[in-house]
Amino acid sequence: MDRYVNTDVSNFQAGVVGLDLIFTAGTSGAVPTVLYKADGIASVGLQNTNDYLVTLQDCYVDYLNAEITVMQATYNASTGACKGNVVAHTVSTTGTLTINFYNAAGALVNLASGDQLRVTFRLQRWTTN
Repeated sequence: MDRYVNTDVSNFQAGVVGLDLIFTAGTSGAVPTVLYKADGIASVGLQNTNDYLVTLQDCYVDYLNAEITVMQATYNASTGACKGNVVAHTVSTTGTLTINFYNAAGALVNLASGDQLRVTFRLQRWTTN
C-alpha cells in the first residue's frame, strides 16, 4: 500500500483500513459517474447482470469483510435488492471486489433506480503476526 492513511479503523488488529462507499443507483441499477462517498475507491461499475465491480485505488494484503446496506427507494421484498454480498475479491493483486445483490427470497437482482448503497469495506494493509 503506497497511499497515506491518516488513521486505521479502531481495531485490536493493527493495519486495518475501512473504506466507505455510498451512491444512489440510476436507471436499471446503473452506477452514477460521481459517487457520493468513495475515498480510496477508483471506480465502481455494473459489469454483467448483477455483478458490481469495485476497483480500489490500492492493493491490500487481505479482504476482511464488508458491511453492506441497501436503502430501497421504494421497498419491495420480492423484486428489490434486500441484501448484498461480496462474492469475489482479488484485493492483493488487482484491488477488486465483486458485489451481488439479492431479494428477500435469495434471487439475484440489480439495484433499482433511486436505491442508495452504503458499504464499509474492512481491509488488511500489512501482514500481522
